[in-house]
Amino acid sequence: MTANRSLCKIAFTLTIALLICSIGLINAERVVCSFSSSAADRMDEYSFEIADIPVSLCTHVVYDGLRIDFYTHELLPGNPPFDVLDNGWQKFSELKRTKPDLKLLISIRTPLMLQVAEDATSRKTFIENVLQHVEWMKLDGVELFWSGGNEEKLYLLIEELKGSFVAAGHPTWEVSVLKQIDQSVVDHARLCRLVDFVHVLGIGERKPKYHDNSSTPTAKTTLDVGKHKNVTLERALEHLIDANCPANKIVLVVILFAQTYTLGNVNTRDRPKELTTFCNITEGNPYCAYVEICQKFNESEWTLGSDDPEGFAPHAIQGNTWVAYENEASIGQKGEIARRKNLAGVYVFSLDLDDYRGKCGNLYPLTTALSRSFRGTAID
Repeated sequence: MTANRSLCKIAFTLTIALLICSIGLINAERVVCSFSSSAADRMDEYSFEIADIPVSLCTHVVYDGLRIDFYTHELLPGNPPFDVLDNGWQKFSELKRTKPDLKLLISIRTPLMLQVAEDATSRKTFIENVLQHVEWMKLDGVELFWSGGNEEKLYLLIEELKGSFVAAGHPTWEVSVLKQIDQSVVDHARLCRLVDFVHVLGIGERKPKYHDNSSTPTAKTTLDVGKHKNVTLERALEHLIDANCPANKIVLVVILFAQTYTLGNVNTRDRPKELTTFCNITEGNPYCAYVEICQKFNESEWTLGSDDPEGFAPHAIQGNTWVAYENEASIGQKGEIARRKNLAGVYVFSLDLDDYRGKCGNLYPLTTALSRSFRGTAID
């Protein structure tokens, strides 16, 4: 009898240990993937559909399909034709049929968040709307855009939203915030204590500039975080952790778009201007999707370089066109930083900017590089 009890105790201990290890592995491999519902409106083969989402690469997928009405503060579809007429919301919730353990989040990215937070009635309406949408779409949580401003009211909104999830019987539903790494926050410790995760955008503007007598412009690759000026991404994350935001609550967001500029005259040192007509997919915006810019690099001669000696911030020049972009190596370095710092995860922003059509090689090369580098697995 004693021997049987001992065996049961050992088995129980081993079971608990395995559960703890499995939970640790899940937390250590948080790879969040977002996509833009507006990408479904792209022409022909570049239309990005729910079916294009590479669920095998992601542990979480974020849908950006909600906005706040300016007058009523109610939640509305971000892209009505896609969300409503094309059943985008339903198709999104059905992703779990392919991967049952996939976590689905919805993002509300609007500067109106502060306006909602300021008023008790608006907060109540907003929270009721969020609860309805998350329940109806069978999601696992919500991501809020951290707009800054009256932090006390924003904290109150987060507390009330979390409380509503618990009261509705969904204590595991997440509330996360999306913020820039250099965005001012008075009390990072409180913010990180209230939310489940902080999704941190680790990028600044990479606008080229001529330095000294150089004929080749370079862009700033460092960040200004509070009183800390010109710090690397790694140091910026350290400052955030030092401000009592635990590493296991921080998710590093990596933006996949390429920033495009027209260079000024090198002799007169003219300032560069944003180039909004260089790419067709993102026409009207001063950036390109990687799926298009990689093809441009392959079709003609470009001078490739980097704005830092480690190749952390690649750029390409052709004539007076200057492009700051990400490649597999630079993305991989960011994943390695997140792993070294023991962050909760990494975040692809967004899938519809990657090479999701395999135009330049394998499908989703940047997403794959980020996921594998963070997880510490080899890249083929």
